Amino acid sequence: MSAAEAPNGAQLRMLFLASALPFVGFGFLDNFLMILCGEAIDVNLCVIFNFSTMAAAAIGNTISDVAGIFSGGAVENLARHFGVEEPPMSSEQRLMRVTKVWQYTGQVLGIVTGCILGCCPLLWLDPHEAERLRKEKEKSEILQAVINKVLDIAQAEVVGMMFLDKEQGDLKVTHGSANMPKNRRWKLDAGFIGHVATTGQFVNIADLQEELLYDPEEHEDFLGTGVKVQSVLCMPIFQEGKVHGVLVAINKLGAAAFSTKDEDFLSAICSHVSVAVGDTRLEFETVIENCERAMNTSGAPEWSTSGSTQRMAKLYLPAMEGIRNVLNAEATALMLLNAREELLYTEVIDGPLPSHTTRVGEGIAGKAVELGKTLNVDARDMQSWFDEGRHTHYQGTDLQVRSELVVPLMDTSRKCLGAIKCINKEGSSYFSKKDVEFVTMAAEHIGMMLEGPDAGLRRVLALSRMRMQQHDVFIDGSENRCGVICTIERAHGLPVRAAGPKSKSKGIDPYVTLTLRRGNPLEGQKEGLHKRLWRARNSDRKARIRKFAKSNTILQDTSPQWNQTIAVAMPPKLDNVPVEELYLHVLLWDYDTLKEDELVAQAIFRLQDVQQGQVQPYPLLPIPGQEDDYDLENARIWVGFNLGDAVTKSPDAGP
Repeated sequence: MSAAEAPNGAQLRMLFLASALPFVGFGFLDNFLMILCGEAIDVNLCVIFNFSTMAAAAIGNTISDVAGIFSGGAVENLARHFGVEEPPMSSEQRLMRVTKVWQYTGQVLGIVTGCILGCCPLLWLDPHEAERLRKEKEKSEILQAVINKVLDIAQAEVVGMMFLDKEQGDLKVTHGSANMPKNRRWKLDAGFIGHVATTGQFVNIADLQEELLYDPEEHEDFLGTGVKVQSVLCMPIFQEGKVHGVLVAINKLGAAAFSTKDEDFLSAICSHVSVAVGDTRLEFETVIENCERAMNTSGAPEWSTSGSTQRMAKLYLPAMEGIRNVLNAEATALMLLNAREELLYTEVIDGPLPSHTTRVGEGIAGKAVELGKTLNVDARDMQSWFDEGRHTHYQGTDLQVRSELVVPLMDTSRKCLGAIKCINKEGSSYFSKKDVEFVTMAAEHIGMMLEGPDAGLRRVLALSRMRMQQHDVFIDGSENRCGVICTIERAHGLPVRAAGPKSKSKGIDPYVTLTLRRGNPLEGQKEGLHKRLWRARNSDRKARIRKFAKSNTILQDTSPQWNQTIAVAMPPKLDNVPVEELYLHVLLWDYDTLKEDELVAQAIFRLQDVQQGQVQPYPLLPIPGQEDDYDLENARIWVGFNLGDAVTKSPDAGP
């Protein structure tokens, strides 16, 4: 029997085409349906039931394979309809190697082509939609857990979370307790919730009905819950420095108002909520930024009426009455400081004065707060403080100011909290020295109340450290820790503060700090020295032996006279360091009653080179990054040194 002839070229080409076309259709349908079904399953079942993406792909592939079985014959019939079918060949020809190569090659190229064409849904499908939906579901569950936790810890009747809808220009309730309906809306200009959303300042209201922004329509039936709002605590949620939403707790259960602990708790919660709803890549930076904002941004003081604040407020009025009676004054007022806006407002008034505000730096009260200094102005000087006879119709009343005494309220770190203002000493043209002493003592006590419950302890620590600084420094009452006895005599030619377009330049309020360092502090100094040293000083307040010794503060003087002897402690870590490696770092600061003190200049002294017992003038050096801020060309400071026992007794110290 003769061998069968191999298929000719036309037969092989037709076989290739007939083998490829059905697999093009099969590959197209397989990928097309798998992608569409898998995507639908991924964004629905996988999100709802927490299936994995691989599970969605497997289910989608199963559906597409089943569809392929039923569609395979239809594709082949369609190809035959257009005249594409396998050529007639004998059984021997079909088993030939060349036939199989052409047939399989057609099938492979067909299914590859079909699979590529079947990927077309990827052109319009969002590949990140399922992941985004899963994250949104996870965030929603986290935020709802936050609501439940706030409801439990803050002991509130209603808790809700509202986020800003920029398109609608209002707030939308996204999460809430069981009695808080979802998707309800709140206008940005309505009530205290709107105030928080527009200003970024939290509010804590003990009795909402007593406030000017109380609206019966909004607060008698809060968002249709049937709840009558009595007390409210509302905190802003920030994103990228702007208010993104609010967290609100309504009606403290078992108490008249939400406490300061509730404020701290909600503030911390809101910082973490802002991370949960934001970009996870910025988590750390966002937490730090929001915590700093929470520390620096308080609620408007006149609206932060928590229970403890209300209890103190009940004592303010009798206190002002007592001061007025003792001084025999016509009027007294307690003015508190809104540091954010640098504005004084009257918290309590006794006498014929209206409620009013005063800008820091303006008038007698504003100037006293700016300087952190008591001002006692008599009738002779009154004209210089008020223009156009404003003292004759003071604050729009018939009151004529003849004398005024203003004593600032200071906290432990000598930052201003407000002031006590006394108007017109009856039977005299001025307040006496005893009057000033009495009001100053009263201001100390009121300042402690305003500063908080631990203010007394902080003041005791500050007092003890000040006294210790005037003597040698000891550990356990025995080992002498004094490194240098420094005499700060005076300074000359100190720079003035930078002035605004409408302000006059004025001298700084100078003081110096001194600390011992190993190695030259000038080496490797970079910009940002002020922030680093300020943080170091703040942490140093808790230390048993303080590294930073501080002089007195001289108010408004470019040539201050300190005449002060200060003991500078030797830090324990510098024990046994040779004297030739020790430096004294002297820093000149500008005191500010409202903000952080400004670092102005510095001086460096190597202990091995100083001339002991002799006070001499030394030049002041600029701070890195601030070379153009202050003119130090003629600035000099007179300093003298005596090495203490901690240096002279060192085994490696020189003679």
